[in-house]
Amino acid sequence: MTDEPGPDAEALDLDDARRRYHFALAPEDLDRLPFYSALLARLEVDGVALALLASVRAEQRNPMLVLAALHRAALLGHPVLAPIYDVVRHGVATDLDVAAAAVVEVVRREPEVVRAQLWRSTQTNEPGRSAVLQAVVRDLVAPGETMAVIDVGASAGINLFFDRFPVRARDDGDPLTLVCEDEGTVDRETPLPSVGARVGIDPNPLDLGDDDDRLWLKACLWPEERRRHERFDAIVARYRSWPAATLLEGDALERLDDALALAAGDDLRVVVNTWSAFYFTEPERRAYYDALRELGASSNVAWVSIESTLVAWPGLEESTDERRRGASQVVTSSPGEAPVRWGWCHPHGRWVERLSRP
Repeated sequence: MTDEPGPDAEALDLDDARRRYHFALAPEDLDRLPFYSALLARLEVDGVALALLASVRAEQRNPMLVLAALHRAALLGHPVLAPIYDVVRHGVATDLDVAAAAVVEVVRREPEVVRAQLWRSTQTNEPGRSAVLQAVVRDLVAPGETMAVIDVGASAGINLFFDRFPVRARDDGDPLTLVCEDEGTVDRETPLPSVGARVGIDPNPLDLGDDDDRLWLKACLWPEERRRHERFDAIVARYRSWPAATLLEGDALERLDDALALAAGDDLRVVVNTWSAFYFTEPERRAYYDALRELGASSNVAWVSIESTLVAWPGLEESTDERRRGASQVVTSSPGEAPVRWGWCHPHGRWVERLSRP
């Protein structure tokens, strides 16, 4: 395999792919993830890697898809990738730039390792975001009220069980514990509301009981974060003992009414999207927003959105807070009220800041 991207390279937006590789990690994660930082730096200047990412439709053109494809091959025992990722996963000291160069050489010589997985989407449905959801629902749901949770972009539905995870300021050794640093007036004391229906919507819902689905979810985790791998393994071991949930296959707007109908009539129905609207087209995003506004105005529906700042919801001013570059914005609405920016969080829920209200 040569370094040339291929005959169709001129038809691909390589500059867009380069930007996406360059900004794939939040600034605060660059030092924390030295292997992925070194790997992304090499991918963004490699012609084959650029062409592979640029070949993905814009809504799914996420460098994490390429990283997950490589990680999947490593988990399956690829002769070059497996030993590299095993060392990284266990935190053994090594020359990470040399390791990253070896991974990119695999991309150059065996592009099919990545290309064969580009039909997929990144479906981490990161449970760390449940730490943020717990804080938000304490604001949205009145004490003693029962809620239903509808997760748009649910993947395998892990965050439908947001209330199953202890949240602590420090690691207590339990693999299910979510470690989250709270800023502002974050409520961790009020008991979480009771949850009735738990319903997920996804174009391609995954099944934790399926070997290939479970492998892909594992591949979407970052190899340097051993804690996330331990948590995922613990979830796989325990999820069958958790309450029943329903996963609906299909488009968010097509199945939203079906999902809402599964909730008991008096329950506050809380629609959640966490890094899923990021993959909508602009018309899809506007239609989704309009649907949530209409539902919130006319029925017992609240909304929680945890998305990249690139997802610009109508009526919300664009943030100019440079401290939050790379963070996720948390937007909420209660029945009968307009959406507001509730606060900010790390994309994987490592910290959350609740903004003060006027």
